Amino acid sequence: MGILRVLLSGDMVQIVLYLLTMSILIFSVLPMHECAHALMAKILGDDTAERAGRLTLNPMSHLNVTGTLCMLLIGFGWANPVPVNPVRFKNQRRRQGYMALVAFAGPLSNLLMSFFWLIVYRTLFCFNMSDAAYDCISYVVPMLIFINVGLAVFNMLPIGQLDGGRIFNWLIPDKIMYNIQNSLRKLTASIPPILYVVIFIVFINVISGPLSSVEYWLVNTMFSGINKVFDAFGIGLAENYIRYLGY
Repeated sequence: MGILRVLLSGDMVQIVLYLLTMSILIFSVLPMHECAHALMAKILGDDTAERAGRLTLNPMSHLNVTGTLCMLLIGFGWANPVPVNPVRFKNQRRRQGYMALVAFAGPLSNLLMSFFWLIVYRTLFCFNMSDAAYDCISYVVPMLIFINVGLAVFNMLPIGQLDGGRIFNWLIPDKIMYNIQNSLRKLTASIPPILYVVIFIVFINVISGPLSSVEYWLVNTMFSGINKVFDAFGIGLAENYIRYLGY
């Protein structure tokens, strides 16, 4: 959901809720993702990001103007990438594996944040509130959950400079990876810049279905586990919430 669609709806409450949700995402999700990369690099011996002031949750140290605007406008964005120097890793024989761990730390942080918001979501519905409060929660929290999961899944795609691409580089033998990169370099050199935009739009449309299926499966799996824990402790839903659902 983009801000233009929300603005065109003319619903002031929805506009405020959308801006609130995007603010939470921009000032927590993007910094957390990059800080996770920096923390993993630090654990593995590379303090480059820390010395650059990136081992922090301060949004101002991470946010990218274009990526922030995209997050606000279309619900998908990015921050400035964290600098990593593989030469500084503790074990140089495992350099590629360490780079894969640093890359994986970002999507993992998104999954952990989605898990946190799922717990918040389930917990809030244990309390009696007004229908208006339930409406707000049902709008804001699912967006926080699904965008976090969406960022995790998208970043794990084994392409380009995405986190999944770096993990893919570790899994594939060097010779094969060199041939792939060399072929891609030759291919992209012959493509006009405008076609990159067309290819990207087509690519997103093609993969949006499968990615959405993965996202919903992850959310449902995590939420099912959380519900079982709540049920095991006898923590049920509030009576007002049950009436809100129309049961």
